[in-house]
Amino acid sequence: PWRRPEPVSAALVVDLLSACGQIGATELAERAADHLFGSPRIFDMDAVIVPAALRLTESAHASDLATVQRLRSACLAHLRVRINEPLEPPRDWARAATIPCRCKDCAELNRFLADPARKLWAFKAAQAERSHVEASIRHSGCDVDFVTEQRGRPYSLVCTKNQASYEDRARQRKKDLKDLARLEAPEDSGPRGNEVVE
Repeated sequence: PWRRPEPVSAALVVDLLSACGQIGATELAERAADHLFGSPRIFDMDAVIVPAALRLTESAHASDLATVQRLRSACLAHLRVRINEPLEPPRDWARAATIPCRCKDCAELNRFLADPARKLWAFKAAQAERSHVEASIRHSGCDVDFVTEQRGRPYSLVCTKNQASYEDRARQRKKDLKDLARLEAPEDSGPRGNEVVE
């Protein structure tokens, strides 16, 4: 039976480039790197390339390979760009109003999201309409928590804005700074092998 292939992992990239280095297949390693960078949907920078580059640059056997240094340079550039982006919590209650659905309920949700003064929205409607608005919130990933208030008829979907996007970006910034420090360490003859980077 047909099976969907396993997602590509950082370990696969590490094994591939390490093997190329051990057998002296530098041209093959370069072609592999071209393929990695040419297929960003498969070889995601954050999920695959950066973790692979960290492992390879901290390996005594692979860190000096030209392809590994190319990978490392690309990751350093990627991390520096994101670290230099502004990062601050929202100044008011306005949130990205990016719900693609154009129905009247989702249009009202978009107006609520864009409103800098409103933190809370109670959407009183039948279950089908509430479920549709819930699905729109989930699929768009907007910064809203919701709960159904089962008081009166019809029930209300109570939506409360949050700071999830900012908190995600703050966590990502912290991780990016750690990863950047680890990737920069070889420039300063930093640790190799199993040494720990503080």
